[in-house]
Amino acid sequence: MAFFIKRGRVYYVNFYSEELGKKNVRKSLGTRHKDIAQKMVTELEKLESLGKINPFSKGFNPKKVLQRNTNDETTDCNSVSESIELFYKSKSHLSPATIGAYQRALDHFVELNELSDVHPTNVLSCHFENVIFKKGITSATRHYYFRHFRSWWKFLLKKNIVEKDYFPMLKENLPRIRENTRPKMISEEELGILFKKFDKELARKKDLPEFDPDKVQYWFKPIVALYFYGGLRKHEAAYDPELSYSGLKGENLIYEDGELSYISLPPTKGRKEHLIPIINELKEELDNYLEVRGKIRLSDYVFIYTGGNTKGQPVRGMRVYREFKRYCKEAGIPTTRTLHGMRHQAVTTWIEKGFHTAEASYMAGHSSQKVTEKYTHLTVKRLKDKMDLI
Repeated sequence: MAFFIKRGRVYYVNFYSEELGKKNVRKSLGTRHKDIAQKMVTELEKLESLGKINPFSKGFNPKKVLQRNTNDETTDCNSVSESIELFYKSKSHLSPATIGAYQRALDHFVELNELSDVHPTNVLSCHFENVIFKKGITSATRHYYFRHFRSWWKFLLKKNIVEKDYFPMLKENLPRIRENTRPKMISEEELGILFKKFDKELARKKDLPEFDPDKVQYWFKPIVALYFYGGLRKHEAAYDPELSYSGLKGENLIYEDGELSYISLPPTKGRKEHLIPIINELKEELDNYLEVRGKIRLSDYVFIYTGGNTKGQPVRGMRVYREFKRYCKEAGIPTTRTLHGMRHQAVTTWIEKGFHTAEASYMAGHSSQKVTEKYTHLTVKRLKDKMDLI
């Protein structure tokens, strides 16, 4: 049998056999990511059960074994279509939306260049150029195609299916693009206006004869507060049936001395565990909601519908998105504001309030600090405050 353990920052596989006199061997997997370690151990167990490996033999190296096995699996690839299917299998851990984006880009690439039955080694730089530098498309679209094509091609290079890397040259000719995330980021003042609009709307509905208290969206303010103050991704708080990690649960709420103090999340999209201290503004919204929600078991979803046809079911991300946009419109807040923009705002605020990039990266659950640095939108006020100290 095999299982994985963490030593320092790296995961190890541990093989144990009672048949061999309770023999035990531990080998490094060379990864810091829990989800990758789990997949590696599963594959190693499979290879051991088939008799293809002996983990107790001298010089056994799980990383080299898995690399050889992966290369063997990709030798039978005779067309671009087959290579793309192999690529999709390697991305099966991603969300359906992300897989869909790859499919749209690669389907267009294959169809435009008529490459379906062509061997990948016959794909040339000009085939990528036909799509990426096509007339009449925006810079953002060019970068969209470039990113998705490059990911697929890197996969083929890694599997030794192709040899030539065209993308460094293609990148040189790409127009530069800088995404302006400011319009997506809601301010704390706007958040207050949004919540006042919700309260005003609720007060109005309570005076209606058909008012049903079980259908009140008590989850709206705390879940939005989680995005704004906690920097959670949409489906780390809300639910999506296609994502195994989605939906905040009772086990993610950490109490100290009877007080709600932290949100603890396992690896999700960013492959990193993260622990977020709960500030007073967020704690107030969560405490008010939990008082209405009632006792939550560890396995229960925190945010649920309390009435109607969906009673007891977890609140879905798309529902939160629709309600957020509706209240923004009714409150006169720019509809460019987004749920993910609040994550940008949270990480930016952490850094502007003095958190180190590494600390902000940990709380956000980013895969690396480089990702966090893209979220740091420095304000003029912060620069002026620093200048005033000189």
